[in-house]
Amino acid sequence: MTVVFAACFVLGLLLAVHVMLHGVERAAPPAGGAPHELSAGHDPRTEPSPWLNRQNVAAFVTAFGVTGYAVQRLTTLGAPAAVGLALAGGAAAAALSLGLLAGWALPSVRREVPDDRYVLQGHPATVTREIAADAEGEIAYEADGRTWTVRARSWDGAPMGAGTEVAIERVEDGVAFVEAWAQVEARL
Repeated sequence: MTVVFAACFVLGLLLAVHVMLHGVERAAPPAGGAPHELSAGHDPRTEPSPWLNRQNVAAFVTAFGVTGYAVQRLTTLGAPAAVGLALAGGAAAAALSLGLLAGWALPSVRREVPDDRYVLQGHPATVTREIAADAEGEIAYEADGRTWTVRARSWDGAPMGAGTEVAIERVEDGVAFVEAWAQVEARL
């Protein structure tokens, strides 16, 4: 039984690291328009469930493993008692995780008012039609496995030839304001 508890602990830690790196992600927005046309506002249809998600599973499995391992190694209680205490420890950790999500994280996301102009900020793109110093051109970028095109202007007025790699600064009224990737890279 000790091996099972240790394996659960390690598995829980690996899942917790995954959650830390990727978050409790929202579901993909419903199919609709191009990403540069969508709103970044809160959409309840994409909100993760506070009850069943990777964070709660990671909390449960990790606490189950560490509690069961500790009971097995540090006491003389039998396997049924160790499993019972491990389940209680896992349930307590999952309840704490649920409380954090439902009481703090999700309400703060609901209150957030993002600026839709910056939804694609920093997204890489390629100039497909030359952008003159004072005129619009066009860029193409990839999102959700599809290629999208949008009218574009240089955010600092510098002309950009077709094929130039750029980063999107913002999108206003269907026009992307872009900066040459070489300039962005120089700042990094």
